[in-house]
Amino acid sequence: MNLFNYTELINDKPIHIATINPNSNPNLSVASDVRVIDKNKIIISVNEMNNTQKNIQYNDSVVITAFNNDWVGLRMFGKAIYYNDGEYYDFCKNTFFSNNEVTPFGATKPKGAIVVTIDKIEDYK
Repeated sequence: MNLFNYTELINDKPIHIATINPNSNPNLSVASDVRVIDKNKIIISVNEMNNTQKNIQYNDSVVITAFNNDWVGLRMFGKAIYYNDGEYYDFCKNTFFSNNEVTPFGATKPKGAIVVTIDKIEDYK
């Protein structure tokens, strides 16, 4: 498995990330400030999310989907860690907000960063 083979589907494209809250209820969020940073890791800038990062602190298992306009894509299973400062936060700030970008909902900097270590990939077509 090498996530660098999937950068066309992942980097700067909308993905869905599913988490579970402490009451065992599912949560689904969308993010587009996403990059492959290692052969088995992706980073997601937390710009607008409110529940995803809380859920990850409770249960680090996540499922992420990425797909193209023809609905060809993949499902990734892994473990996530949330960072609200440090190297990964700085990566998100410097990569996704380096030109004073403003998100559609008004964010001018990330709330944090989610780094997911992918354990399994399923292709779907």
